[in-house]
Amino acid sequence: MEENVRETKNIKVIRILGAVLGNSALILVTTLAIALLFVVSVILILTHGPSSQAKYIFVNSCHETSALKFLPYWFLSDDEVDRLLLPISEDDGYRELGYGPEAAENTGENETAEVFLPADEDDGFTDGVKIEDVYGDTYRGKVMLIRDPERVTFGVLHSYSEDGYGKYLYKFIEDTGAIGGVNGGGFADEEGRGHGGCPDGFVIKDGKIIYGADLGVCNNFIGFDKDHKLLLKSCTANQALNAGAVEGFTFEMGSVLIRDGNPARKLGGGYNPRTAIGQRADGTVILVVIEGRHAASLGATRDDLVKIMEYYEAENATMLDGGSSAEMRYDGEQLTRGSGIIGMRPLPNAVLVMPEGEK
Repeated sequence: MEENVRETKNIKVIRILGAVLGNSALILVTTLAIALLFVVSVILILTHGPSSQAKYIFVNSCHETSALKFLPYWFLSDDEVDRLLLPISEDDGYRELGYGPEAAENTGENETAEVFLPADEDDGFTDGVKIEDVYGDTYRGKVMLIRDPERVTFGVLHSYSEDGYGKYLYKFIEDTGAIGGVNGGGFADEEGRGHGGCPDGFVIKDGKIIYGADLGVCNNFIGFDKDHKLLLKSCTANQALNAGAVEGFTFEMGSVLIRDGNPARKLGGGYNPRTAIGQRADGTVILVVIEGRHAASLGATRDDLVKIMEYYEAENATMLDGGSSAEMRYDGEQLTRGSGIIGMRPLPNAVLVMPEGEK
């Protein structure tokens, strides 16, 4: 009798649990379906709604990621996506984006969104370094100024390979005794699964090619010469050495923001996390990291970076790797919020700031 009662109770418990789990599963599936429907609806509004600017920003924001390049092609034709990825021209119907002097004249707006920076009541440098907030309509971030360019150097790995792993920024800083820095050049990152161990171009350190000696022309070499002047060149590794480079790495084509005092125009791009390096005529190095992909900061366009670098009077400036790699650290703290779901990413190299007196 007792066994029958116990079995009956067990059956009831199982039935109750089954009903609860069944309802929970139904609720979960329904919630996911509603969320998916919402996301698809938003994308359809962006890609087929009345705003050509929203379409442009969506396509370029996705294209600049490692894992979501495919997404625009699900909602637009290949030809339209490819057209939206081209540099902005005067007759392509996208002048309302507000990029370039012609757009400013037509709309009465600035060339890019206004950049807001703190009032510079004094020089604000502490131990030769100054850190400021910067923000615009769609982004916020940090700017680090380093007076002595000889304090800025590039951290590299001991070896590079397709199967290798990079270092987190904090490890680059710890291992070199630096006091701060930002992420550096690009790396192989198919579908967002790269481990930072294989740069996307050549790497030079201490006047020697340590990776990519046999590569052809790389579109954007970023380095320093012996006088610690910032070099921006399209060249091979040997050509970089012949130009006087003692260290450096590469990033993608179209990343130069200002060259020899001449700012680039109509670079476009989507709203994404960004990192950039620049240098003033007096040698001061400018490091910029813009947060992105979260509610408080969607991200910045390439033209936004030009505007920031112009404000800081950069003679030369270029983008570094951005997206989930974008990060600034100083004095043991992470100053910018990362966009990666699983945290910061391992890197193939980094831009580091050494303590005063240690160069």
